[in-house]
Amino acid sequence: MEYRSLPSSNDKISTIGIGAGNLHESTPQEIVNIIDYGMENGINLIDAVMPDSRAAEPIAQALKGRRDEMNMQMHLGAVYHKGTYSRTRDLSKVKRGFEQELKKYGTDYADIGILHCVDEVGDFEKIMSDGIFDYARKLKREGTIRYLGFSSHSPDICRLFLDTGEIDIFMFSLNAAYDFEPAEGKLVLSHKRMELYRECEKDGVGITVMKPYDGGKLLNAKTSPLNAEMSINQCIQYALDRPAVLSCLAGVRSRTDLEEALNYFSASGEQRNYSFIGNLPHKNMQDTCIYCNHCQPCPSGIDIGSVNKYLDLAKAGDELAKDHYMKLSKNANDCTECGVCEENCPFHVNVRSRMKEARNYFENKSK
Repeated sequence: MEYRSLPSSNDKISTIGIGAGNLHESTPQEIVNIIDYGMENGINLIDAVMPDSRAAEPIAQALKGRRDEMNMQMHLGAVYHKGTYSRTRDLSKVKRGFEQELKKYGTDYADIGILHCVDEVGDFEKIMSDGIFDYARKLKREGTIRYLGFSSHSPDICRLFLDTGEIDIFMFSLNAAYDFEPAEGKLVLSHKRMELYRECEKDGVGITVMKPYDGGKLLNAKTSPLNAEMSINQCIQYALDRPAVLSCLAGVRSRTDLEEALNYFSASGEQRNYSFIGNLPHKNMQDTCIYCNHCQPCPSGIDIGSVNKYLDLAKAGDELAKDHYMKLSKNANDCTECGVCEENCPFHVNVRSRMKEARNYFENKSK
């Protein structure tokens, strides 16, 4: 195992962590065994957000008597009414939900307290004005959370949080499909995203990575937004090569998934090499959304990249994606089919068709 230090302390984080979102696909005893196996191999970070709370008790069981050996990333605003995930911005529910999370895991602190899934300016402003950010700061002052952070898919929202000067770490969706954008017939790293990573490194703010495999889509050329397959080793290396990144949270359904992620440490440089991405031509990516948002601005105010991202993640099995889509201030239901987005899209994506697909998909999911 390799470790990286949190910029604001000497605490070391394993460069591969466990994303618990799909652990419920294993039995309780298998979950205990997965956590045991990860810790035996040096993993000391787990992100505890999940679509339901079935995996929580076996995680707590695995950590009993050695809680201090695992950094727990716990979310303020992720609540589990009757065991099912939802996101809230009601301060009283945020407080009650976080207290229940601590009790659930048999602990009195979270190593990393994450303001959960903030992707829109209005949502950020609500957190700042309705007492949620103040509550998070209070928890940090009291030592109930050791490091203050947030999770987001939006570079713009990340910058708003960073401007507060009070963020230690954050969880960000990061992979090659999200980071690259079109330029002169090739794909190049997004300037906006790279500047964010560099700014974090300069300011001493760490990043933990969610969606390193893009929900598994990058692992298959047929589903990859790049129209080219990346291996798990390449995805992990790509994420760890970004400035300020501390750890790559691998989504784990089974011990096999964790073993495949940990194989990264025995992989050769050639097996980790992802340089082929820079030579991928646009022509191989026609009608493929890579969420670059070059289609903006939308006259209806829809974040088209987020709608497409949540649709793809939901279809790939991400059980949180539907809730995140439904919490968008504007979604596919607001599309007027004006076609302005398609005129701007460098990959000639049929955006109107994608909006119809998203509308139908999530409406059917709601029934």
